[in-house]
Amino acid sequence: MGLTILGALLGMAVTLLTGRVVGAVPGVIDGRPGAMPLGEFGWLLGGLLVVFVADSLLPALRQVASLMMDAGLVRAIGTGISEPLLTPRRIEHLEDPEVLDVQERAKGKGGFHLAQGMGQLPWLLASRVTLFGSAVIVGVMFSWWVAILLVGVTLLLESYGGRLVEGEIDVWWGNTEEQRRANYLFNLGMRDAPKELRVFGLHTWLVERYVRDWTAGYRPVWARRKQNAKWSILFGGVHLVANSIAILAVGRAALNGSLPLTQVATTLPAILAIAQTNNGYGVVQVRRGLSAYRAMRDLPATIAERHPEAVASTEHRIETMPAREIRFEKVGFRYPGSEVDVLRDLDLTIRAREALALVGINGAGKSTLVKLLGGAYRPTSGRILVDGVDLAELDLAAWQRRVAAIVQDFLRFPLSVTDNVVFGAVERAGDELTLARVARESGIDEVVRGLPKGWDTVLDKTFDGGVDLSGGEWQRVALARALFAVHAGAGVLVLDEPAAALDVRAEAELVERYLELTSGVASLIISHRFSVVRNADRICVLSDGRIVEDGTHEELLARDGEYAGMFRLQAERYVTGPEAVDA
Repeated sequence: MGLTILGALLGMAVTLLTGRVVGAVPGVIDGRPGAMPLGEFGWLLGGLLVVFVADSLLPALRQVASLMMDAGLVRAIGTGISEPLLTPRRIEHLEDPEVLDVQERAKGKGGFHLAQGMGQLPWLLASRVTLFGSAVIVGVMFSWWVAILLVGVTLLLESYGGRLVEGEIDVWWGNTEEQRRANYLFNLGMRDAPKELRVFGLHTWLVERYVRDWTAGYRPVWARRKQNAKWSILFGGVHLVANSIAILAVGRAALNGSLPLTQVATTLPAILAIAQTNNGYGVVQVRRGLSAYRAMRDLPATIAERHPEAVASTEHRIETMPAREIRFEKVGFRYPGSEVDVLRDLDLTIRAREALALVGINGAGKSTLVKLLGGAYRPTSGRILVDGVDLAELDLAAWQRRVAAIVQDFLRFPLSVTDNVVFGAVERAGDELTLARVARESGIDEVVRGLPKGWDTVLDKTFDGGVDLSGGEWQRVALARALFAVHAGAGVLVLDEPAAALDVRAEAELVERYLELTSGVASLIISHRFSVVRNADRICVLSDGRIVEDGTHEELLARDGEYAGMFRLQAERYVTGPEAVDA
């Protein structure tokens, strides 16, 4: 910012020194009486050269400083927005419309975020220095009324031009439906479904549809821009007339001899400098950047006010929990903004060192129950007790370190194999013995040995030297991650559709391995496949937000209830063909 303002001051210095040089030249050449001495003229030229060189070097320095500032701002913005969102151990705030609104404003409405606003701020300040500094030159050297006229017209045009630009941006920002469709189509072709598009020959359709939706989204902007162009031409004409009047007035004064050559040579560049300070677009960028800054500043307070974190008790030994059980007592839950209860008066006990399976149709609330178990949400009603202590009273961060989860859509980090495994317990990232142990237990040791860089291989083929794993290999990486967490002290293992990408037999074998390797912890297994859950110590059926059946596989079949009906229905899918009929 200082360099930009210094550049504006040096520009005005060049204007003043150039005017003095031009005014002194005739007298020095002709040797007129009272003319500037030759030595003084030499110093004047030397000063002009020094200022000119300094002014010429500043752009390179400003560019370096601008790049450094931009990098710092991008980092600060990323931290300022992501940290308040990631710090809470629960996730209700991520679905709060008010929090999301503040977040979007912090990112920058209409594409104008803080980095753009701050990037324009030095230039806006420099233009103000140039505007008012040049106006002073015009006023002192020639006429104050001309200076006031030029400043007034410039500020008026800048203000009105900024409104035109802002209105155009608002039209674009408000017309989001077509933009979303166009962005979806673009991502569909570039990333999401390139194979299917080629198989079905949809590339021409995709391009045409993208152009149509993008054009539909931009058409209102073009209409506003066409309307704005008329006013821009009109006000541009007013600006041109004002500057023409000022220049003609200077020329007239020069012709009638009332304005010396020095003043003429100084005033004309100053008038032209004022004309170039109109920066309505920059004003909009700075204003919206400051609005984004205020939203980013308010984001932590908004989250804390709407979703206060409970003060955790330190008297409980969380590192040994659960020693007995985890109990859901009359738990009810509905998602923020919803009027539908996902869970209703649910009672469930997960015993320590027990493998409990949970089954139910899609939408029954199985994954929601896992989120409540991990403390991601608070129950709407009822409570969750860990060894008789309300989960709300525990240090949530410490409790979540006790829970290891493998879910169907587990994260596949485009990082090394090591990182993908040790993320199960990052505090033990340097424990190579445990890393080798879980590699053997999960069966990925042979996979790692076959990779080009072993444990350091990046699991993403879009990176140099990276590779992609098969679905089964990724499942074993996920298993290794969970086992790493268990060996680091996790006491609860959640398997939420742990191997849905595998065939039935492979999934059953993998789950059996899970149970064998984690027999000392509480395990919650969720699967649609009954062949997977039948060997669990206990099976619970979740239906309509409640646990409706509880028992072993044999007990539930003998009861001939909901579990038995679902089991028979699924078993019939694997008994097909004439051979099955004859049998």
